[in-house]
Amino acid sequence: MNMQQMLQQVKKMQREYEKQHKILEETVFEGSANGVVKVFLKGDFTIDKIEILDDEILNKDDKDTLEESIKLAYQSAKDQIMAKEDELTAKFQKQPGGMLF
Repeated sequence: MNMQQMLQQVKKMQREYEKQHKILEETVFEGSANGVVKVFLKGDFTIDKIEILDDEILNKDDKDTLEESIKLAYQSAKDQIMAKEDELTAKFQKQPGGMLF
């Protein structure tokens, strides 16, 4: 394979990676915590929506619990995104030449 063909292959892989990464960024991931709250997080880490599943948690005395539940749900969704990101990166590193751009 000559240098020109290799460059074309790398550019093709880069376009495919960018296409799949864009899909990942638009995908919504759901994290939940304690059966109290759900956080819907886009693949670019922006919050799409937060759902309170248990109205009892809206009591002033449970403010700390609600805050902690939101953080846990966010982290759960974030972990899912990071795992998908790792899968995507690994997929392209396994391509011939193992290049990541």
